[in-house]
Amino acid sequence: MEMTETKHLLRVVSASLLVVACAGADEIVARVGDKEIPLTEFEAAARKLRKTGYDHIEVVDQAAKLELLDGVIARELLILEGRKRGIDRDPTIADEILKTEQRALMSQLYEEEAVQKEYPHTDADLLAFFAEYQYDSEVFSRHIVCDSLDQALEVLTALKSGVGFESLVDSYSIEHIQNRYGPGGWVGWFKTGELYEELRVPLSTMPLGQFYPEPIKTPLGYHVFGLKARRPVDFEAAREWLVKSLRTQRRADDMERYVVDLRRRYNLVAHREAFPVLRSIRPETKTLADSDLAVFTWRGGRLTVGDYLALLVKHRARNPAGLDSAQLYSAADNLAGREIMKTEARKLGLDRNKEVQQKVESKRAELLVKWLYHTEAKRSALTEISGDDVRAFYDQNLDLFTRDDGKVTDFSFIRDNIHTLMRNQAETRAMDEFIARLRETYKDQIEIYADVLALAFAEERTE
Repeated sequence: MEMTETKHLLRVVSASLLVVACAGADEIVARVGDKEIPLTEFEAAARKLRKTGYDHIEVVDQAAKLELLDGVIARELLILEGRKRGIDRDPTIADEILKTEQRALMSQLYEEEAVQKEYPHTDADLLAFFAEYQYDSEVFSRHIVCDSLDQALEVLTALKSGVGFESLVDSYSIEHIQNRYGPGGWVGWFKTGELYEELRVPLSTMPLGQFYPEPIKTPLGYHVFGLKARRPVDFEAAREWLVKSLRTQRRADDMERYVVDLRRRYNLVAHREAFPVLRSIRPETKTLADSDLAVFTWRGGRLTVGDYLALLVKHRARNPAGLDSAQLYSAADNLAGREIMKTEARKLGLDRNKEVQQKVESKRAELLVKWLYHTEAKRSALTEISGDDVRAFYDQNLDLFTRDDGKVTDFSFIRDNIHTLMRNQAETRAMDEFIARLRETYKDQIEIYADVLALAFAEERTE
C-alpha cells in the first residue's frame, strides 16, 4: 500500500469516542468489538503513526495519545467491518491469506526443527569460511547483460572492432540491469563469493583491463564483461560481516539437511512419465486430459499434473513453456517439497503456534483494510473532477503556486498535479466519512480506558 494511502486510512476523523475509565484493566488501553488493544501494542502502532500521518505531533500528552489511539481504533473498525462483510472469504484474499500461513508454517518449522539457536565459532572457523567461499578477494567489473546469446556475440564483435563499451550499454543491456548497475555498466566492488557462480572463475583469473572472450550466462542473461581491478579483502575489517554470513550459511546448511531428511522420511518419488504432459502446458491451457497423472508422490500425498496447472493459474508455479527439462523438474520438485513441509508443520501442531497465527492475522487485517480503502474511499471519490474544477482550484489557491521570486507557476505545468491532489482529497474525505459511519455503527463496541492510556510512553517522560 502506498504511503499516501496509509496516511488516508489512519488519518484522525472528527468523531466522539466513548471513554470509559477502567482501573485494573490489565494494561488494555482499548477494546473494539472483541479486539483488545494492549498498551504495548498501542505504543508500537502509535510510533509508526507518528512517522506517517501524525508527524505533526511533537509532544505526546494525553490529547496526543487520544488522537493516536483514534487512528489505531479507525484501523480496527475497518478490520471489524471487513470481517462482518466476509471480505476475507473472497477467493483472491483467501488465497493471499493461505500463502501467508504456508510461508509462516515453513519458517516456523525451520526454526523449531532445523536450525540452532546459536552458532558458536572460532577464528579458525571464520578464516576457513573466508577462503572457502571466496570472500577473501574483491573484483571491480563492468557488464552488459543481453537477452540472447546472439546479442552478446554482437557486443563482443563490436568491442573487438574498437567500439566503446559505454556506447553499447544503452542499445544492448537489459533495461532493468542498466538501472541496477551504475553508468557505463560499472557494478563496483563485489566479493568474489557474492558473484553468480558462473562469473567467479572468469573474474578471478582473467587479466585486468580486458574483456572476457566469450559471453557467460547467468540467471540475469548473457554477460559481456570487463575487469578493472582485483584486490584482497582485509580479514579484520570484514570480521563482523563474516560472523553474520557464517551464521547465515550454517543456518542454510542445516535447513537443506533437514529438507533432504524430511523428503527421505516421506519417501518422495518422482514419476518421470508425467513430465512430458507437464511440458505440454501452455499459458492458455485451462484443462488437461491427464490432469490426475501423478508427478510426485509421497507418504500421504501427491502432486498431480492438475495440481501443477491449478498453481500455475494462480501464478504460484513456473510456466513449463519457458523451462528446460532440468528447470521443470526442479520447479515441480520444489512444489512437492513445500507440500511435505506444510504437512509436517501441521502434524507438529505449528498451525496453532502463536507466532504463526499472529502473522496470518496481521496479513488478514492488512488485506481487509486495503480492500475497504479501495472499495469505499476510491469508489466514493470517483466523481469526475472536471477541467473547470481543476482551474477553479488553481485560481482560488494562487498562493500555493507562487514561487519565491513572486511569479505564479503557469497552470499548464501543474494541471495534472492539481487533479491528483483533488482526487486524493476526495478519497480522504470519503474515507473520513466512511470511518465516521463505522464509529456510529459500532459505538457500543468501542471502549477506551483513560487511566491505562495515561501510562503510555512513560519511558519517554523519564528520559
